[in-house]
Order: sequence, then C-alpha cells, then structure tokens
Amino acid sequence: MIGAPTKDDELRARLESASRLGALGTEARDLAELFRALYEESARVVDATVFLFAMYDEASETVEVVRQMDRGEEHEGGSFPLGKGFTSEVIRTGRPKLIRRWSAEGPPVRLLYGTESAELVAPQSGLVVPILSSDRVLGVLSVQSYQPEAYDDPDVLSLSAIAAQAAVAIKRLRATEQLALEHERHALQLEAVLANINDALLIIDGRGAIVRLNRAARELLCLDSLSLVLGQPLERQRLEQWPEAAREITEALLPVVDALRSGAGMESLEIELRSGERRVLTVSASTLRSSKGQLQGGVIALRDITGERELERLREDIFAMAWHDMRTPLTLIKGHAEILLHHLSSGGGDAEASTTAAATIVKHTERLADLLTTLFDVHCLETGLLSISRWPTDLAVLIREVAEGVRATTRHEINVSAEGGVIGDWDERRIRQVILNLLSNALKYSPEGSTIRVSLVTDGQRATVSVSDEGIGLDRDELGQMFRRGYRAAPARRVKGDGLGLYLARGLVQKHGGRLWAESPGRGQGSTFSFTLPLADEQIIDRAVERSA
Repeated sequence: MIGAPTKDDELRARLESASRLGALGTEARDLAELFRALYEESARVVDATVFLFAMYDEASETVEVVRQMDRGEEHEGGSFPLGKGFTSEVIRTGRPKLIRRWSAEGPPVRLLYGTESAELVAPQSGLVVPILSSDRVLGVLSVQSYQPEAYDDPDVLSLSAIAAQAAVAIKRLRATEQLALEHERHALQLEAVLANINDALLIIDGRGAIVRLNRAARELLCLDSLSLVLGQPLERQRLEQWPEAAREITEALLPVVDALRSGAGMESLEIELRSGERRVLTVSASTLRSSKGQLQGGVIALRDITGERELERLREDIFAMAWHDMRTPLTLIKGHAEILLHHLSSGGGDAEASTTAAATIVKHTERLADLLTTLFDVHCLETGLLSISRWPTDLAVLIREVAEGVRATTRHEINVSAEGGVIGDWDERRIRQVILNLLSNALKYSPEGSTIRVSLVTDGQRATVSVSDEGIGLDRDELGQMFRRGYRAAPARRVKGDGLGLYLARGLVQKHGGRLWAESPGRGQGSTFSFTLPLADEQIIDRAVERSA
C-alpha cells in the first residue's frame, strides 16, 4: 500500500512546480506555442477539459482568442468585441472569476467557444483569470468543465500563478521586432477597420467556419450579447443552435459559404428577410488565398439596403397611384375641353352646356391638383423632407371652420362639440388637412341623412379630436391595417379613393408629436377616428428636439 505523502514529497512537488513555472514559455517562439505550454501546465493542476488563451487589444477593445482546446483537441481562435460575458468582465475588472455552477451563476449559453463536431454541450463550471502586467490586462486564461463545482479557491491561485508566468512570456515575445510589427499591423490596420466599418463583415476559414467578424456583423446576427462559436462551420444541421432571430439570415448565407469553400466568389446577391420586420440585404463575397494560391477561406460583406428598396417601392407606388387616379379626370377634362372648344369655335352653341363643361374642367382640375399635392406630401413624408410651420392655433375655431365649410356640400347632419380656447403651437394648414380628411372619410362612408359627430376635449396636457360616424364600420383586423399606405377596407373599395389620406394624416399628426387611431364596434356599426396633439409643455420639448436633430 502506498503511504501518505511525506513533507519531503510535498516540498519536492512544490519545487518541481516552481521549476516548471519558471521555465514556462521560455522556448515559445510565438503565441501558438505559448498556448500549448500554458495548456499543458494548466492541465496538470486544474480540470482543463476546455481551455482558452486570449489576448486583449485596448485600442480596439477587442478580445483575440489565440487558440482553444476542447477535450484534448486543439482548434483555431478568433476575435470578438468586449461584451457582457465572463471573459469581458475579467478584462474590465482585472480580477479572477470563479463559476461553480454555470446554470445558476452564468448567462444562458446558446453558442459556446466549444468546438464539438456533434451536439454542443453547455459548461457546468468555469474559471477565468487575468494575465496582468502591472495594472494592465494583457489577456486571460480560461478553463471550463462539463462537471459542476469542478473548481475552488486553490484552483484560482494555481491558474493565477500560471497566468503570471504567461505575462512574462508575452512581454518577451512582444519585445521581438517581428511580433511587434505583426501586433501593430493587426491592431491598426485590421481591428480598427473592422471595428469602425459600417458594413457587416464575416471572415471564414477553408472549412467554412467563422474566425472573425466585426461589431456590425454581431448586431446583424443578433449575437452582440451572446457567446459566439469561433471555429464552428456554418452548416445547415447547426442552424438550430443559432438564436432564432439569426437563423433566417444564417440559412441565406449557407450557399455563399459553400461557394467560398469551393473557391468561387460572389459579386452581389440580394436577400430579403421576412421574419419580423422586412429587411433587404446585399451580400458579396471574395476568397482569401495564400501567397502560393492556396485557398484560405473568404470574406463575406453584408449591407442593409432596406431604406433604398423602400424608397424605390414608394416611387413605384406613387407612379401607379398617379397613373390609376389621373386617367379618369384627365379623360373628363379633355372631353369637356373639346366640347367647350367646339362651342367657342362655332360662334354659338348652348351657353348652359358650355358652362357645364367649364365647371367640369375646373372640378376635375382641382381633383388632379389635390391628388398631386397628396402624392408629393406622401413622398416628402417618406423621405423625411416634410416640414411643418408652427403657429399659435385655436383648435376649436379650426374644427368649426372645417365643419361649416363641409355642411354646405353634404346631406349629412354634422354636430360639433368643441369649446373655444384650446390654443396650441401647431401648423394650422396641416391640422386643417387632417380634420378635413377625417371628416371627408366619415361623409364618404356613411349613408346620407346620418349624423357625423366631431368633438374636442383636453386634459391639460393634450387635446383630443374625435370624428364619429354611423357608416360601414370596421372589424378588428381592419383596425390594425387602416393607416397603411394604399390600404382600403373591403367595404370601402366600391367608393372612389386612393388610400393615402389616412396614411398622410397619421404622418402629419406624428410630426406634431401626437397619435392617430381608429375604433369601431364592428362591421356596419360606424367608426370613430381620433387624434391627439400635445399642448404647451410637451410641444416645447418636441420643438427643442426638432431644432437639435
């Protein structure tokens, strides 16, 4: 039977450990060799099932993973910007982090630094220590175990002692001209560019695995607050391991990755993402080759062109609407102009017919002018060019003026409930446009002889205007669609209209800092359209924001 270790045995073990630590990394010619020496020594004293050695670049706030070891198998590293994980916490504080039970202490891990070829396994415990030079953090050493409570306080001391020797080795390596030049080039030329470029960039190796990506790419892939697998091939069978918000775009990138792995680039590919908010991206890719022409991987660049495509679609919609809605008035204007011209050229004709023709020309010319004005306002609204001119305006007086102007042209009963003195700093012309639009809609979609009610109330902070009718009404699904550009509810399609009025009205109200919405008990039971406008205090804040924008 082997006896308990004697004091001589313990002393001999300590001397051997000190000797190994003193020689640790002295023969390493680069960071990769230093990584292997650090792993061997760490595996002697702690559970290093997963081992990671990373450097930290202060200039770009980027963590560079030199290498990773997973169950004895060595893998490539990668880089990521300083984030919210344990590694970033240790770099920020300069203090070790001991995680006894990851499920209780750590964030949820969807993608790991692990490089399993099959199913990814979450760590159960971990230990991260800083590599310090004076008060500067040069990098970190990290070990993880698939068993809970694999580490304790003595392990913190042991791994910290190894990290201290790592700092000495790193300073020696950095003193060499080759590493200094490589580090400077890497920090100034690559990391600074990647950190500040607007396009999302991903760099993959020859296996199709991500080895580097910039912040824009992390945000696009919804990975900014998660641990990212560096060295994991982008493959279809791994899509379920990605965050749900990133799966659609990841799947779209698979053909691009396959093309790069085969040595082919890609000029431009447009992809449309439909899960959640619609987005349009252009993707381009080029291969990376060594000086001898060997395939090393590739670079994938993604640019969000949703705004450009929305403007193109707006122009197409406006053209289609203009073409559709202008044909009828143009035909009528042309026809009645020919009638009037014939009467004038013949020197006689029916005076009443001439008057009717002239009136029709004027009427449809005004309709064309209104349509073109609306289309122009919608274009300005979409492109952010629509402006408002604020001026003290009495909302009650404005409502009564609009209602009085409409009464003479309708067979509906219009009841107005609006006390005077509700004065705000608004664009009178634009608010008149909103009220007239809501009132015209109520008249258009209500039976003759029915009653339209217009009310104005205020709570001291905002004024609320409501227009209620006894018309066709709206169901629940239609209420959520009413303010989309060009949308018209099914019962409303038999009535002439372009579907732009409510869309523009909502934009004008929002431009004033207010809100426009619709309510209805159901189909055939009438509707109420209401909007709010902020009063003095909120308006002052809103205008200050406008001036500073």
